[in-house]
Amino acid sequence: MRSLTRRQQIAAAALSVLALLFITLDFTGGAFSGARGGTTGALGSLYRGTDAIVGPARRFVQGIPDVGRDRTELARLQQDNARLRAQLTDQAADASTAQQLKGLQLQADSAGWQTMPTRVVATGPGAGFQWTVTVDVGSREHITAGQTVTDGAALIGRVLRVYPTTSVVLLVADKNSAVGVRDTRSGELLLAKGTGVTGMLATPLDNQLDVRKGDQLVTGPVGQSTYVAGIAVGTVTSVTTTAGGSVTVSVRPAAAQTGLNLIGVVLQQPRTTARAPLTSVGGTLGAG
Repeated sequence: MRSLTRRQQIAAAALSVLALLFITLDFTGGAFSGARGGTTGALGSLYRGTDAIVGPARRFVQGIPDVGRDRTELARLQQDNARLRAQLTDQAADASTAQQLKGLQLQADSAGWQTMPTRVVATGPGAGFQWTVTVDVGSREHITAGQTVTDGAALIGRVLRVYPTTSVVLLVADKNSAVGVRDTRSGELLLAKGTGVTGMLATPLDNQLDVRKGDQLVTGPVGQSTYVAGIAVGTVTSVTTTAGGSVTVSVRPAAAQTGLNLIGVVLQQPRTTARAPLTSVGGTLGAG
């Protein structure tokens, strides 16, 4: 590689200064943008055969126009990426909603209920209770106080207040909420009350009843409960007996009490026709 003469070194320095000037002008476009081509050509002629010395500077100058194009392309790619992310989010939300609707439909079909799907629009304390949600259906959809609310698989709570277009739902986790439940294994009856973040506590009607850890509890006909019977309430996590003989049953709710989205209000009780009595047929009992 031959070295540059002093004259060539001075010329290279001058052209480098001019190159920097034209780089600045090139960013602004206009009539000066064409000057870059002349500068590039001059550098190429001067440094032919000495590319190892001034090649990086020359290639930098030549690449200046690509910077603006690269920035534009990067911005476009970022916009495309954001749009794709939004589409994926919408698709995930649609899939989740479809799955929730499917669960509500299956529950309604199997039990013969009429269920009104509704979306949670607000959460937090309301109507004097701590654990409530507000849903986007009301009296115009024939919602009434006391109706059972479910997520398609388990008990959420009951309708507490009704307005024309919205309703307030009391969740089973609220400390003022109580629901009669039945142990599906033993058939024993209990009264379950909410305890807030810790779930629920159930009190047996008979302290001698057979309740075990892992038992499943469903809504049952205890007291004046307005809940539809047979909906999953929770799982027994522990059974504690005091020295006085009283029994306390801890229950983990079957349905999440936070993060609720699409739920359903049961509009109709399962049985709407009179049940036929049993009569004697040829010495055996049969349905009349």
